[in-house]
Amino acid sequence: MRESDDMTQHRLVTLRLPTDLIAKIEAAARLQEETPAELIRRSLSDALREAPSVVQKNEMAVITAAFDKAQGWLDLQAKLRKAGFVLRLEDERLGLHEWPSDRFVLWIEEIGHSLTDLMLQYRAPFPGALTRRAGLAPREVGVTGRGRHPGRAA
Repeated sequence: MRESDDMTQHRLVTLRLPTDLIAKIEAAARLQEETPAELIRRSLSDALREAPSVVQKNEMAVITAAFDKAQGWLDLQAKLRKAGFVLRLEDERLGLHEWPSDRFVLWIEEIGHSLTDLMLQYRAPFPGALTRRAGLAPREVGVTGRGRHPGRAA
């Protein structure tokens, strides 16, 4: 049990599930070397963490407008930051994060965009992507004295 789990309140929930689904859950839990309840909790947490519904409708309209009107990467980042968001490059995907907390919100594919399409549209790679690929910037980026994450955002 993780330390943070000690402070989490729990409530017993009963679900009526088809027996074939229960068998799949049990088999997957065995493969992961965890209990079926742990697998279900983790799966639900993961699914809800990445759900695009965490963005309110009015915020989504602002995000969509930023993507539609931006003239380049820096313009897009400026428009998103004005709305309280920022793009972060994680491996080969762009994630939308809250600004300035840097909390992950969703992947840009979930709102109809892709890194490849944006690179073609802006005729440039995402800022910092080339230095990362060339090995000039570390993959595990620490926080600098100024509180910024170097090489992760425009």
